[in-house]
Amino acid sequence: MRALSIIWATERIQAETDVHITPELIKVVTHKNEYTAIERVLADHGIVTFALAYDLVKEHSDGNVTIRQIPSLTDLSTGIAYDLVEALYSILDLGDNELAPTTYTPADFDEGNGNLPEELTDK
Repeated sequence: MRALSIIWATERIQAETDVHITPELIKVVTHKNEYTAIERVLADHGIVTFALAYDLVKEHSDGNVTIRQIPSLTDLSTGIAYDLVEALYSILDLGDNELAPTTYTPADFDEGNGNLPEELTDK
């Protein structure tokens, strides 16, 4: 039932959403060579999907949209949506609050901090 409600919500939002190509949006597009997520969304999905994602990221920064809603509403993969959020937060300087996305890499974790599987195993 959840899949149907997501599809319905996506169709409803797409039917009710006007996408505007603004000078601010074009300014963000000029950063496509710096951020592969922007280039990929434009190449694979087009400017309309990018504009929708752009608007949703701005809504996310205001706390109106969750990061999980962005891929479901735009048909982007979760990974590319997250990368796009990170890129747009950087370009638009939206990361001044607790909603800013954080990306972790394996290098962020020290191997000496413990072994979670061993810590969770009963002895």
